[in-house]
Amino acid sequence: MILEVKDLSVSYKSKLKYVDALKRVSWGIKEGEILGIVGESGSGKSTLALSILNLLPFNSKTQGEIIFNHKNIFKAKEKESEVLRGNQIGLIFQEPASTFNPVLSISYQFNEILRSKLKIKNKESREKIIFDSLEKTRVRDQKRILKSYPHQLSGGQLQRVAIAVAIALQPTLLIADEPTSSLDVTIESQIVHLFKELRDKYKLTIIFITHNLDLVKALCDRVVVLYQGQVREVKTKEELFENPEDEYTKSLLDSFSELEG
Repeated sequence: MILEVKDLSVSYKSKLKYVDALKRVSWGIKEGEILGIVGESGSGKSTLALSILNLLPFNSKTQGEIIFNHKNIFKAKEKESEVLRGNQIGLIFQEPASTFNPVLSISYQFNEILRSKLKIKNKESREKIIFDSLEKTRVRDQKRILKSYPHQLSGGQLQRVAIAVAIALQPTLLIADEPTSSLDVTIESQIVHLFKELRDKYKLTIIFITHNLDLVKALCDRVVVLYQGQVREVKTKEELFENPEDEYTKSLLDSFSELEG
C-alpha cells in the first residue's frame, strides 16, 4: 500500500466538548489505483483529505495513524509536511478558482509554485515543465491561457490548469476533492477521462472524493463508503454495485438507480 489509514478518529472542539468527524476509519490505497471515497455532505470526506495532508485546524484532535511511504504523517515536522504537500501528495480542490490568486496571471503563479516547491531558478527549465504539464492535461491555446487571469478562464479550463500545476510537482499521490462538482456535465466527463489518462500513462495514484456514483462507476477501481464519519464498506467497484452488504450502501445505490431510471 502506498498509503494506509489506520483506526483514524478526528474530532473538533465546539465550545465545551469535542464533536466527532471521523470514527476509527481504516482503509488503504495501492500504487496506481484510483480509490473512490463516497459519502453525503457531512460524512467526513473533507476531514479525511485534510488529515492526509496534515492540515487539520488547531481545534482538532486525532487518534490513529496515516502511513504514507512507511512514515506516519502525524509525526512529521512542519518542514517535512511542507515537502509532503504538493511534492509528494497533490490536491485538486472542489472549486478551481480557489487554487489561484485572482489578481495574478496564471503564468506568474505557475512559475512561483515551481520556484518555491521545486527550487527551479532557471526560467527556461520552468517553462519546459509548465508546457509539458499543460500538454499532459490537454490544455489548448497554452500561451493565451498562461497570460490570462483566473477570471478570464472557464471553469473547465481552470480545473485543467489546476491539475497541470499539481502534476508538475510530480506527486506520487493525488487527492481530488469533489473536483467536478462546479462543472457542467460535458466538462465533468472530460475531467474524469483526464484522471483516467493520467493514471494509465503516468502511473499516478488517485484518491477521488465525491458524492456522485456516476463518476465512481466511470472512474474508480475500489470504493470506500463513508457515513457519519464511519467506513461502512470497502469494496471493488464491481462488488459495490453488484453486491452491497451495508444498509446505508444499499440505500445509496437505490437512490442512484432511481435517478438513472
